[in-house]
Amino acid sequence: MKNITVTVPDEIYLLARVHAARQSTSVSALVRQFLESLDERAYSGPYIPDEDLDASGTPHPPYLP
Repeated sequence: MKNITVTVPDEIYLLARVHAARQSTSVSALVRQFLESLDERAYSGPYIPDEDLDASGTPHPPYLP
């Protein structure tokens, strides 16, 4: 198992600590669960940055088929 370092704003860290406490787990466990959920098979297309999506989540050109 590898260790990683992630830098987040203080507010995000505090929210993560509260969420973890409510789930009776740790921030590390929350991050691990999130990363484990990133199964490549769940993605059917290319990565599209948020700035290339409109408010409804629809891609802007050139991402449209």
